[in-house]
Amino acid sequence: MATGGSAAGGRTGTAGNGGGGVSGSGGSSGTGHGVVAAGVRWIGRVDLTTDAQHPRFGWSGTGFVARFTGTSLTAQLNNGSAMLFKPVVDTKPQAVIMAPAGQGSYVLASGLSSGVHTIELYKQTEGAQGNAQLMGLTVGGGGALMDPPDPPERFLEILGDSITCGYGTLGKLADSECLTTESHWDTYAAVTARTLGAELSTIATSGQGIYRNYAGDMTETMPMVWDRALRNAATPTWDFRAAPQAVVINLGTNDISNNKGDPGMPFRDLYIGLVQAIRMKYPQALIVLMNGPLLSGDDLNAIKTHLRAVVDARKAAGDSNIEFFDGIDPQTSDKAACQYHPNPAENQIMADKLVAELRARLHW
Repeated sequence: MATGGSAAGGRTGTAGNGGGGVSGSGGSSGTGHGVVAAGVRWIGRVDLTTDAQHPRFGWSGTGFVARFTGTSLTAQLNNGSAMLFKPVVDTKPQAVIMAPAGQGSYVLASGLSSGVHTIELYKQTEGAQGNAQLMGLTVGGGGALMDPPDPPERFLEILGDSITCGYGTLGKLADSECLTTESHWDTYAAVTARTLGAELSTIATSGQGIYRNYAGDMTETMPMVWDRALRNAATPTWDFRAAPQAVVINLGTNDISNNKGDPGMPFRDLYIGLVQAIRMKYPQALIVLMNGPLLSGDDLNAIKTHLRAVVDARKAAGDSNIEFFDGIDPQTSDKAACQYHPNPAENQIMADKLVAELRARLHW
């Protein structure tokens, strides 16, 4: 395969509104959520501090978009564990790449026609399972990397748990193992963003809670990890370089599920604190609190009561750009994937409702 361009190669260009120079030394520049580093534009949070020439990415749905001339593109990745990646070639989704732990080369596209092509690569395996690192890109067919495309103006951030990660979304109810069927691409969050023409930053971990996690522990809860560039590392923290127009929070299921009972005022107080932290970083963003589809009965009513109380407390404090979106119904049995997690059909139902709400509130 001919080497036409590399993320560690020696090309410099101008990236337009989404960022500044594309630097062969791996440097980054730019404004907004369109940070350009290592020859590509990054989607979601990325660690450029540890090794700027070889950025690391971990959260669900993080990745990059590259534009090039040539007939193929191969990525050299270093994976902290076995991982799943979703390539999208010229806007067309491709089969998931199953990559083992360690360093390897992965053909993202081949046999392309001559001309300009765009490839996106999204991490499907959630951040708690480890980070991926871009070691380089190789363009085949005598082509070269070009300036990556600008980001869309619309930008969403969604905080959540396994539902938002896509844990087991493509699996079956009887499956005992769900990570190999994880698919952030098929989540309500990703579908919502694509439908709205928005870029998405997802901050989510399976079992995640506000006050306590699914297992009942109170470590690494969302208020403790929300500001991280990578899920499993306290440093570097994210620089919050750009503000989304809306932040959606889908949490609370793990705080009460598994017969733990109502988490009470500690849950409510920590949720208010998280929202306050978000508001400090994103003064103009619409903040939407929502419940997931896996609660019902008394548990669902308890969480809804807390979410309404959080909104009321913030409005009493003068924050009017916040709401509780009470539009998600309990999941029906025919929509259950691995370990009862929502399948693509349920995620589509959730996305349709969230899209309608965001369109109404943001006038999109």
